Amino acid sequence: MKRLRWTLILLCLAATPAFAQKAKVHDYSTRLASLLADTQGKAMLGPASWKAIANEANALANKLYACAAVNAKARGLARDARAHVREMHKAAMAGDADGAKAHAAMALPFVYQLIDWSA
Repeated sequence: MKRLRWTLILLCLAATPAFAQKAKVHDYSTRLASLLADTQGKAMLGPASWKAIANEANALANKLYACAAVNAKARGLARDARAHVREMHKAAMAGDADGAKAHAAMALPFVYQLIDWSA
């Protein structure tokens, strides 16, 4: 009986980090989705705003990719989202607002799928 109890305790402790990572994926993906969705409006953003948004999105995409290692599907979605966010960052740093907006729109479906996976 003692052995069974200790086995269950060890299994519960081993599973805890996976649940914590899934919660982090949900947190980072919802924050990234709100940031990317805000860029899709009709408001004209200046170059400084695009650079700040791109830097924040890039940081969140990198954190999201690091936390998505718990599942192969999540890792793939995070990789694709990060690729588009990097392209958005590259366009924003070059002053190409239309390119940055387009890549933000391309990253959104992957981020939404991550939100669904982690919910």
